[in-house]
Amino acid sequence: MTSADANPIPSDPSHSAPAPRWLRPLWFSLCLTAFGVAAFWVQHVVTDYTPDEQRLMVPVSTVWGLHGCLVLGLIGLLSLAGPLGRWLGRRHLLTGLGLAVLGYLACGLAPQTTRIFYDEHIYMQIGQTLARTGRAEYATYARVEYGDFTTYEAWVNKQPNGHPYLLSWAYRLFGASEAVSHTVERIAVGFTAAVLYFALVLAPLTLPAAAPIAAALCFIFTPLVLWWGHTVSAEPTAAATTVAVVFAACLHARWRNLETGESSPLTGVILAATAAFAAYFRPESMLVYPVAASLLFAADRRFLEDRVTWAALALSFALLSPNLLHLWSVRTEDWGATDGRRFDSAFLAKNFATNAGYFVQQKWFPLAGTFLAFAGAIWLALRSRWLGLTAGIWFLISWGIFVLFYAGGYYYGASSRYAVVSAAPVALFMGIGAAALFAALRRQPLALAGVGLIVILNWVAAMHFVPTLGRESNEARADVDFMREVAAQLPTGSLVLTNDPCVWTMLGRNAAQLDRVEPMIRNNMKEMRRQYPGGIYLHWDYWVNCTPRFAEIWKKLVLDARGTIFMRRNAEAAKLAMFRLDTPYALEKMGGNSQVDVPPIDLDDVAAEALRELVPVPAEPAKPAP
Repeated sequence: MTSADANPIPSDPSHSAPAPRWLRPLWFSLCLTAFGVAAFWVQHVVTDYTPDEQRLMVPVSTVWGLHGCLVLGLIGLLSLAGPLGRWLGRRHLLTGLGLAVLGYLACGLAPQTTRIFYDEHIYMQIGQTLARTGRAEYATYARVEYGDFTTYEAWVNKQPNGHPYLLSWAYRLFGASEAVSHTVERIAVGFTAAVLYFALVLAPLTLPAAAPIAAALCFIFTPLVLWWGHTVSAEPTAAATTVAVVFAACLHARWRNLETGESSPLTGVILAATAAFAAYFRPESMLVYPVAASLLFAADRRFLEDRVTWAALALSFALLSPNLLHLWSVRTEDWGATDGRRFDSAFLAKNFATNAGYFVQQKWFPLAGTFLAFAGAIWLALRSRWLGLTAGIWFLISWGIFVLFYAGGYYYGASSRYAVVSAAPVALFMGIGAAALFAALRRQPLALAGVGLIVILNWVAAMHFVPTLGRESNEARADVDFMREVAAQLPTGSLVLTNDPCVWTMLGRNAAQLDRVEPMIRNNMKEMRRQYPGGIYLHWDYWVNCTPRFAEIWKKLVLDARGTIFMRRNAEAAKLAMFRLDTPYALEKMGGNSQVDVPPIDLDDVAAEALRELVPVPAEPAKPAP
């Protein structure tokens, strides 16, 4: 079943690099023990703890689960790095590196911005907290000063913690900032292209010779991949980890004994760790398990009887169990659905129209890409049906799940990012179609040049929106720009009261949601001023403009403190401002019973008095005697 022209590498590497005898007993012991402990822990937590108590465990348990995935995956990968590198060869390795660099650079075609307000900053802030405290939680009241970070109040976010976890490692090395976050996202796009290439090089099924590199290029230049690849949304990293699972499954299928059908524990641990790790990035990412299973079954039906593979599944469940607990603890969340219906067949018609229309409307996706994908599907149906079945399952799962989601239609807000989740299987179809057409037309240069020119022109035409910001959420974007401007002007030691402390802490400013500190603000302003001598500020933000209940609360506090405007900007219909609340009036009327009073001596008063002493007032001329 292996295609020699597509994959000129040995088909049975396990013979050339046999595993030590002690590895299999250790492997089975590890998997069974981990599975037993995880099953007992999950059963105990689900039955003996309330959902609120379960959520309190999430900031630590998910981090340890992700640590386990990372450590075990790296152990397996490093143990095979030498033989795998020799097996692939220099040409494939350099091609993969070139694709990674190209993917990173191509994301520069899109503007560096945020498009999901304010979720992207929530991901960043959770990563910031995780990097500093080891806990995956969102800080609603935190102090960020002089390179230090202290969390006073926090809550558990409903979204999985894989994306913030990835960001946290970059923050540990380079500091928490928006620029570092965008760099991580661009690296994820390049990584996905390279790993997709390696996966198809290793694929244990028939492929056209040029399909691996063609699929990787199609992924890189999918317009929405570039558009979202310069943000900090979770979808590009979710796509990257899912492709890593496909790579691990191809490696596991290749690195086995063809005579007995037994696979290697070294590739088994890589497969288990990558599958569990991917599931931490988006809720539907857990559907990567049937994709990996279908690929293994397509490669060799003996995988159904392979004990090493079943043990890998048990280990993967153990690594995934903290994320399962996380999802279970937030099962009552409506995820923004006002009527509580998150998934329903009633959403099918409208979502299908827009999500299927994505491939034919020439708005976000080139028609040439749709043509190539159909050509790839036809080639797979004729030449490699099992791989076609696997690719079809991968596409239907990653694309189809959003058709039933209440906010899954690409027309809905910023939901076009969901197309990034299915971009890799679509690129697989497109790459196979492009490679098959090239093979069919390579002896007819005029026809090949004509088809190639049409495809390139149509593709470039579909990328017209990539360099644009887009009108979507322009007022929220202006709010974030305003925050950056104000943060540069705020005195050191200030505190910002806001609906979105995540943005301010990423900008290196102390911040809190108003409800966390309002009693102190209203009843003990002097103590708050002592803690934050730079001043107490209230951010009149985007949410105050569009939510009347916020506006009433903010307005009352500003009036009660007789706040003064520190800075303001207009953003189309939204009016943004920063009020200073620790006014002399507020300190007198809202000061409280603090023993610490505001120092009565002020530098400006002292300087003015000294100036009067140094420059005496000229004496009046003497009046003449009468």
